[in-house]
Formats: sequence, structure tokens, C-alpha cells
Amino acid sequence: MIFTQMLSIGIVPDEWTKAIIVPVYKKGESGDEANYRPISLTRVACKLMERVIAKRIYVHLANSNLLLSHAQHSFIGGHSTCTNLS
Repeated sequence: MIFTQMLSIGIVPDEWTKAIIVPVYKKGESGDEANYRPISLTRVACKLMERVIAKRIYVHLANSNLLLSHAQHSFIGGHSTCTNLS
């Protein structure tokens, strides 16, 4: 797989590190630039690679019980502030 090859040599294509910044309208007067927020559009392949890496890191931490305790509820699938209360 291409991701494995890139990770093994530690190189990511330069095109993947660049993003296109697009202003997206929030609310208020459309002529005021303060009423826009920047959205970063990156390459799909880069996003996929980020997800693969994040998933592998999460699985490693969850399986080895290193840093994730049972009390950890933020940024973990199936956990929320409601499950933290129970």
C-alpha cells in the first residue's frame, strides 16, 4: 500500500502538505470580512492517511492500556459527557 511505503521512508508528497483556504460565510453582512471563517481544503489522500494513522494510534493505546483510562470520555467513539455521568 502506498501509505505504508511513505511511512516507512518518512516522506509525504509536497502536494499533500498544501491546502487551499476558502472563506465560508457565517452570518451578518456579507461585505464584512469578519463574517467569514477560513476553511482549509486538503487532498483526499492526505485525509485518508491521517485517519489511518489516527486509528492505528488509538488501537495501540486502547489495546496496551497505556494512556487511556476507563474514565477517559473525550474524543473516544461511543463515549460522551452523558456516558461519563453514569
